[in-house]
Amino acid sequence: MNAFHIHYRNTQGTLMRILTAVSRRGIEMPYVHASAAAHGYRASLLLDVNTKQIGQLCRDWYAIVDVMDVSVGVPTPEMLDSAAGLPNAHPPASASASGNTASAAMA
Repeated sequence: MNAFHIHYRNTQGTLMRILTAVSRRGIEMPYVHASAAAHGYRASLLLDVNTKQIGQLCRDWYAIVDVMDVSVGVPTPEMLDSAAGLPNAHPPASASASGNTASAAMA
């Protein structure tokens, strides 16, 4: 697991672009925290990625105009505790829907 800390200016859509870079690759995010920092905002993410994915994510994040800095480090105990409390997998919403509900949604 790697902890990513992204410092950015809070303009419209910046946080969504940061998160989209992760979700586009299908990487699970067991911990995400965004908050105000001294100069701008900071998003902290906990991701289980390999070296190649780290490079790809950093490249994508630096390509976002309002991202000021990206750092990769060791997860804090708080991050690991929060991630441990979450279930590992979520079934898709359609898996629990009955046939009648699913067909009604398609109508």
